[in-house]
Amino acid sequence: MEQAGDASGESSGPSLERTRRGRPEYKDEGVVLRTYRLGESDKILRVLTREHGKVSAVAKGVRKTSSRFGARVEPLTRARLFLHRGRTLDTVKQVEILTSFQELRDDLDLFVKAQSMAELADSIATEGEPNSRLYDILLLGLQLLKEYPSRAGFVAAFYEYKVMGSEGFELMVGGCANCGGELGEDVSFSLRLGGLVCGDCRSGRFVDTGKLIRVSPAGAGLLSWMAAHRLAEWPGGEYESASLEVGLLMGKVLEHWMEREFRSHRVARAIPGPPAGNALEGDNV
Repeated sequence: MEQAGDASGESSGPSLERTRRGRPEYKDEGVVLRTYRLGESDKILRVLTREHGKVSAVAKGVRKTSSRFGARVEPLTRARLFLHRGRTLDTVKQVEILTSFQELRDDLDLFVKAQSMAELADSIATEGEPNSRLYDILLLGLQLLKEYPSRAGFVAAFYEYKVMGSEGFELMVGGCANCGGELGEDVSFSLRLGGLVCGDCRSGRFVDTGKLIRVSPAGAGLLSWMAAHRLAEWPGGEYESASLEVGLLMGKVLEHWMEREFRSHRVARAIPGPPAGNALEGDNV
């Protein structure tokens, strides 16, 4: 990204504050993560942009019925934005919709999963710090939800898995996270170790694995598959039954990793759906 120089024309190493003063207006594309009401007619947008990272900006008058771009700044919308820098908050001057993702807002289950994706990105992204990899993963995740709604549960879990890996927290699923050996059939997931553990380590008296969550062979296989494939690739039919299990597991792993409860996860648990059965069984060791 091109950097602006100071008043003397020098362009080497300008400070962020000098850059902001020198370039009060900028363009970027971004996904609206969430919005907040401000006053009687304005909104604050939190947007993950491709080049400028997470940005908070005021969209003035968008809640008025006469607003010319109120519908263009709905959560999950991908848009091209023209913004003006401010002292505390930037101001949205123009908006052009690139992808509305209206299909995700029209379906409750898809909307909750898409919101969980946005909430995770919002929690990880730092204001004003570019993170194009996170932006690309988020955009691809939303596109996959839109194109493959019947696979939404798997898409959401795979997205979370890939986001964690992109941020340096790669789950250890290729072998036992404690001894490094083969996993076998009796497999659990250790939140403390951040990976799968074999039956011997799970039952070992002198192994500090912390809280354990039982994982089926199919669930362990799906996690291993996810480690070796890219988002937008699809596993074979033998793993389809494990999507719910892995989705529940990823929710627990994320909340343990981030040390917080996700609002979207709480909402998802409140929505009636197919019974989870014994998809996850926790053991305190």
